[in-house]
Amino acid sequence: MISIPFIANLYSKAKENNMLSGIIIFDVIAFLSYVVNPISIIYAGDIDLIFGGIVALLFALKNRREHQTAFKTALIVGLFGAILAAVSISVFEWGFFIVYVGFSFITFWSLLITFLIIAIIVGLVLGLVIGYIYHRKSRKSGKSKSNSKYTDEYLENMLKK
Repeated sequence: MISIPFIANLYSKAKENNMLSGIIIFDVIAFLSYVVNPISIIYAGDIDLIFGGIVALLFALKNRREHQTAFKTALIVGLFGAILAAVSISVFEWGFFIVYVGFSFITFWSLLITFLIIAIIVGLVLGLVIGYIYHRKSRKSGKSKSNSKYTDEYLENMLKK
């Protein structure tokens, strides 16, 4: 039962550093999904990037602090998580090319550029879409609080009287 406090502590630290945790979650889920999914070589892992991005962005935005805007947080996590995932997938694929073709940096750079183009597009689009959804959601909840007839100042003045 020693692992339960460790997991709880790890989760609380991940919630505190939501952006960094979101980037790491993006990379880990996209990479593991790419490795496990045998069809991902055919479509260059874009579905794996989408899956990892959705999970990571939902985690990062759900646990964001009050001073973090949803839109900016989503763009940062989406972009940097996608770049890190593209590098991980490129290194993984390069290992196979080394075994079958031989050692070549040109192969690595071509793989990296290919995956980076896909990853940047996927990361930015996911960040924009999910960030916009969370931005609208927080704006609606902010409007409903500000449109309230009874504000905190009004209630405090009533208590003083």
